[in-house]
Amino acid sequence: MQNLKQRLLTIKPNDLIFYFIVLTFFALPTGTAPPLIAIGLAALIWLVSGKIAHIKKIIMQPWFYPVIPFLVLPWIGLLYSQNTDLGMDYALKTKYWLVIFITAGFAFDEREVFILLKWFWAGLLMGAFLALIQVMGIVTPIQQEYLGFGIVHTLLCMYLITGILTASFYFKNTGSWNGRFVFLFLILAFLFHLAVLRGRTGYLIFGIISPFVANNLMYKFSRKIKIAVAVILVCFLLLSPIVKEEVKGTFVKLNEQKENILKGEYVVELSRFFMVRESVRIIMAHPFMGIGTGSITEPTKARGHLVTHPHNNFLYMGASYGILGIAACFWLFWKMFKTSWRLRNTALGYFVFSACIVLFLGGMFDTQILNTGTLLFLSLTYGLLNHLRNPVV
Repeated sequence: MQNLKQRLLTIKPNDLIFYFIVLTFFALPTGTAPPLIAIGLAALIWLVSGKIAHIKKIIMQPWFYPVIPFLVLPWIGLLYSQNTDLGMDYALKTKYWLVIFITAGFAFDEREVFILLKWFWAGLLMGAFLALIQVMGIVTPIQQEYLGFGIVHTLLCMYLITGILTASFYFKNTGSWNGRFVFLFLILAFLFHLAVLRGRTGYLIFGIISPFVANNLMYKFSRKIKIAVAVILVCFLLLSPIVKEEVKGTFVKLNEQKENILKGEYVVELSRFFMVRESVRIIMAHPFMGIGTGSITEPTKARGHLVTHPHNNFLYMGASYGILGIAACFWLFWKMFKTSWRLRNTALGYFVFSACIVLFLGGMFDTQILNTGTLLFLSLTYGLLNHLRNPVV
């Protein structure tokens, strides 16, 4: 007991911060509250240990500049918002961007990145196992369409595909066949979980990124083999009865309602067409400043159907803040992509690259900068850019 007490007293603040960052990534696939609690504890230790002094150094780094519009624009947009209650809710979400300082201010090496990813994979694997026993009827899911821990599929798909990409990177770079078997098992487990979710966005994003996975799995083979494996991976996903049902249902609805959609009428099952059209209409009418934070509800309500956000990062930023908002969104992801792509042969670089691609594509189908889970994930991984350039610790 005395030895345990002595060990606890000798734990350094840096170690505690790292443990809670790891715990945050482990908890991401389980819901929203657990990772928020974990990163909150990391933030508390970060503040108490005096690391807040590093903020000035971090904000002076060029990689941080694209974050500034996301911290400032929501509050400026609140000044001319037509819906201040919702606008305030959206503006308060800027606090999640501050998580960047925690991952930016902690020095990550390749070993620590692997530890972080191992726990991230462990959380995903637990969810996949839970989904399996739910599919088998051993355990009843909270909601049928949210198999696993019950978190929204648009959020979980982002984590699963990032898990697939990063596991494929380690498959390529490990020298052990036992290690490759483990990483292949992880890829198939995460792909299974994706295949039993009712998330069309996830199916589409996986189809787009499948060549990256195939390239890692078949790195010694020809381009034709890699393309064939990418097709096989997508076919594996399409074999799922749930995926078949979702994809077929979408095409049936599109065929049935195509005339109404072309006429500009609102179709409940395909409401995102309305969201896109109205968002574009707002941007065209207010190209320079947008209509303010949270204001998209008012013009859409006037047209008969209230929309709180357009399920698209870029359209939301454009409708809210005009051309500047759209430019800010592209700037952020371009900086993230450019920096991580340059160092994609390192574990940290590939992890950030994977998160960037998945979140960029996911942002085309959901307003992820308003979703607590994906915004937290984006902030955590964006902060790692600091260690792909000149570390500030």
